[in-house]
Amino acid sequence: MKPIVIIAAVLVVLVAALGWHLSAPAARDLSDRSDLKGRSAPSVLTNPTVVFERAFWKHPSADDHILHAERREWSGGDGVKKWQWFIAVQPSPQLVKYLRDDNAFNLAPAKASSAGKDAPEWFRFASGEVEAFTDTAGSMALAFSKAGNVLYATDSGAGFRPGTAEPPPAPIVQSAPSGRLPKTSPPKP
Repeated sequence: MKPIVIIAAVLVVLVAALGWHLSAPAARDLSDRSDLKGRSAPSVLTNPTVVFERAFWKHPSADDHILHAERREWSGGDGVKKWQWFIAVQPSPQLVKYLRDDNAFNLAPAKASSAGKDAPEWFRFASGEVEAFTDTAGSMALAFSKAGNVLYATDSGAGFRPGTAEPPPAPIVQSAPSGRLPKTSPPKP
C-alpha cells in the first residue's frame, strides 16, 4: 500500500507544478519593447493639412500658415496603440478665437514647459516667451508666442481600443393565450 501512496503524492505534485506553470504569465522577450512607452518605430505623417485637421478637428483656413506638422502613430495587431502630434502654425484670428476665446478643448492657463526630448527639433520655445494652456490631463498643450504670432501645439494619447461585442438578440418568446381575454374587441363609442 505504501507504493500507491508515494505514486499518488508524486502525481499530485506533478499536476500542481504543471498547473502552476501553465497559469503563470508567459515570459516576455525583452528585445520586443513595443509596449514600453511607444518605443517601437512609429509611422510618421507630415502632411500639414491632415495633421492640422486631426489636431484641431477643423480644416485650416487660408489665413492659417502651417510652419511644421508631424503626427506619430504606434500600431499593433489590434490597431493604434499610441499617437502623438506636434504642430507649429501662424494662426488666423479665427483659429485664435476658436482655441483661446471659445476654448474648444476646455484648456486652462498653465505654466509653459519645454516640449520634451520626444519633440521634433523645430518644436522649441522659451517658456517665458509664450502664453501656455493645457487640458486637465496635461496631454494637450498650446503655447502662443507673445511676439512672433506662432502657435505651438501638441497632444498625445493611448490608442483606440475595440468596443465590446454586441449582445445577441433576445429570443422571441411567444406565449400561448391564457384564455383570460375576451373573445371580442371592446366596443367603440
